[in-house]
Amino acid sequence: MASSEEDGGGNGAVEEKESGKRRRLGALATAWLIFYNIAMTAGWLVLGIAMVRFYIQKGTHRGLFRSVQKTLKFFQTFALLEVVHCAVGLVRTSVLVTGVQVSSRIFMVWFIAHSIKQTSLELFSLQAWKCITKFL
Repeated sequence: MASSEEDGGGNGAVEEKESGKRRRLGALATAWLIFYNIAMTAGWLVLGIAMVRFYIQKGTHRGLFRSVQKTLKFFQTFALLEVVHCAVGLVRTSVLVTGVQVSSRIFMVWFIAHSIKQTSLELFSLQAWKCITKFL
């Protein structure tokens, strides 16, 4: 009658090996995503603390962007890894949607905010942007 290979019985070892490989990759992916999220949270926390310290020390928001721009640019650019996470399948999210979100924030930091010499609403803009982008 039907052999064990025809009804899938002969591929048990191969399936087990693939399943074990997926579990290892899954654990590695989970560890990486945990590290990435902790690093990003720490970065945004450092940025938030720097903003508060600046305002307490200076008593004004003038010059705030200049004082936090390197940290802001670094962590916002680091968010490009979110697109990579989607592209390689670490997270089940659309590469297109994530790419648009991340690229729009990077565009804001590197081109718009960088090209404006002085903004009267620096403090409001940074805090509002920080809050809004984290919840989108």
